[in-house]
Amino acid sequence: MEETRRRFVISSVLSVSLIYLCLSTCHVSAFDFGRRQLRFNTDGRFKILQVSDMHYGFGKETQCSDVSPAEFPYCSDLNTTSFLQRTIASEKPDLIVFSGDNVYGLCETSDVAKSMDMAFAPAIESGIPWVAILGNHDQESDMTRETMMKYIMKLPNSLSQVNPPDAWLYQIDGFGNYNLQIEGPFGSPLFFKSILNLYLLDGGSYTKLDGFGYKYDWVKTSQQNWYEHTSKWLEMEHKRWPFPQNSTAPGLVYLHIPMPEFALFNKSTEMTGVRQESTCSPPINSGFFTKLVERGEVKGVFSGHDHVNDFCAELHGINLCYAGGAGYHGYGQVGWARRVRVVEAQLEKTMYGRWGAVDTIKTWKRLDDKNHSLIDTQLLWTKNTTLEPNFGFSCSTIPQH
Repeated sequence: MEETRRRFVISSVLSVSLIYLCLSTCHVSAFDFGRRQLRFNTDGRFKILQVSDMHYGFGKETQCSDVSPAEFPYCSDLNTTSFLQRTIASEKPDLIVFSGDNVYGLCETSDVAKSMDMAFAPAIESGIPWVAILGNHDQESDMTRETMMKYIMKLPNSLSQVNPPDAWLYQIDGFGNYNLQIEGPFGSPLFFKSILNLYLLDGGSYTKLDGFGYKYDWVKTSQQNWYEHTSKWLEMEHKRWPFPQNSTAPGLVYLHIPMPEFALFNKSTEMTGVRQESTCSPPINSGFFTKLVERGEVKGVFSGHDHVNDFCAELHGINLCYAGGAGYHGYGQVGWARRVRVVEAQLEKTMYGRWGAVDTIKTWKRLDDKNHSLIDTQLLWTKNTTLEPNFGFSCSTIPQH
């Protein structure tokens, strides 16, 4: 009996030690245990549906904006719901990302929880994992940004987080900064490795600094520090035993308010898609894009906010992409269908016939028109992409005095 008790104690100590070792070295917390793990499917694909700017209100009582006179009497938030249900059924995504301005709180609701329940209902009913971040309008109601994220993370199938478990290390600004790791499919040597990394960030609403009255907020230094630390840790994990990889896993960023770099593109030859309004970005460039270029990991930044822009354009190896507005209550343009963006990552086959690392990342858009049109399919990134070094610089002769 005494020997049995002694073995039990030793076993318990070892179990606790192993859990502690995992928590301290595997960059996870007790919060992560029991959560649904995202991974590529058995076809080597992972598909993300981005839904932006629903501006959901009261459901059938909410009137639409910028639709034709014939549509107006019969149009409401339920058109947004129908569009999402239709798209989820046809695309069958592995993850749904709601990228801000999910509800329209501005003087329109005293029960934002009810509005969120209706807005996220298509995702909840589908059983598909989903996440959300906040835009500049979400909190204009009876909840703060923090309480909204706490509510969202508790909804069925939600993998959203208020903030990462290690947020206290960085005194991180905002609510809704977190990382999702997409692991290899069943049967792959990379089953326990993250081979696609998603970063979701709270871009804030309006800055509170003096002299910037009613200007949009930006990604803060604390958030960038958290991103850099997380990115470096994931790179280390990707290159370590077992099955060490030679390169970093590709990453994707989702945030609501576009970075200032989105404003650099105005010619149709520079983009796939259209620009129909100016980029409403922060008045300060906080340097987040520079951080992404330095890390070399992120292949695409996906934004919302400007409803009638839906283009993708490449800058220094990073694709800057708008989703286009999905919601009928938010502003739009008559005759220009509401839309969502889809991103699909495809794995490569190894010499042994198993799925390996991410080979390509593609994107397209789905429209809420008669044909549920699929448009603007494009290749965003491929593993075989190489940037040519620029050694051919020259400078004029400097006169000597």
